Amino acid sequence: MEESYPVRPVLGRLITLDLRPTRPLTLLGPAWAALCGAISSGGFDWRGQSLLVLVLSILLCDALLGAWRALWLHADWRVALPRNLASARVWLILPDDTPAALLPRVWRVMTRRIAFARNVVWPLIDSEIIGMVIAGILAVCIAAMLSPAALALTMVALALALVEGEVGAERGLSLRALIEMTLPWLIAQSAFGSFSWLALFFVLLFTLVYRALLGLTGARQGRWLWWNNVPQLVVVLVLFASNTPVGAGVVALGLLAQVLWQTRWQMDRDGRAYAQRVQSYVLAAMLVVSLSLWF
Repeated sequence: MEESYPVRPVLGRLITLDLRPTRPLTLLGPAWAALCGAISSGGFDWRGQSLLVLVLSILLCDALLGAWRALWLHADWRVALPRNLASARVWLILPDDTPAALLPRVWRVMTRRIAFARNVVWPLIDSEIIGMVIAGILAVCIAAMLSPAALALTMVALALALVEGEVGAERGLSLRALIEMTLPWLIAQSAFGSFSWLALFFVLLFTLVYRALLGLTGARQGRWLWWNNVPQLVVVLVLFASNTPVGAGVVALGLLAQVLWQTRWQMDRDGRAYAQRVQSYVLAAMLVVSLSLWF
């Protein structure tokens, strides 16, 4: 006979953290972009304060901004709420015995709308909205600790996630690329008090590469291969022109490997599998670029 153990009830806590992997398209995500941004700043070292800033940057860009975006885009209430609102409109209709006086009539309307929101709307959105508020507050607080520029970029990321949810999945892929690639790189770089136009140029190129990988998983159109190859070719040329031949060679070899894998994509048209095969080459290219900016 199995011995049963009593389960301690979850009491006395306002917040319960549920940590789980986000299962991104590839390892090309906010965490890696934040790491490369910290390295490219030139202010990162292996001392305690730099490591703390790096950990906070990754926590901000990956966990908190990712939680904000996921709770907004993948919430069940975004589908259930309009249906419940349509079926519960009768709650807003005043009864025949509505008082004739203005103040009692206004009071009746307000109480009915409050009851409608409490019984119909709030039970559907409470967990997601509370989670978004907590993630947003923590993100803003950590960004404010890092730097004013990081705070401004974090506010932009929070706003773009809301816009992404309104424009749809396909049209929002470009915003997703900005949120998961450009902004994390710039947030981490600004956290170390550094900014350069060359770094911005490189990160925009890698954002195009990431957008191309997202496009291949959806539309599966060959034009996204050009958007994947051309930005990396530009990276090779800029590195070579800036006296970094070794880095240019590494990125060029990775691009050549991707071109070879594209022949496999032409046969099976599996964009997700292609992205998973070539992600290591793009990660290496990002790291090489960040190291070239560091030195």
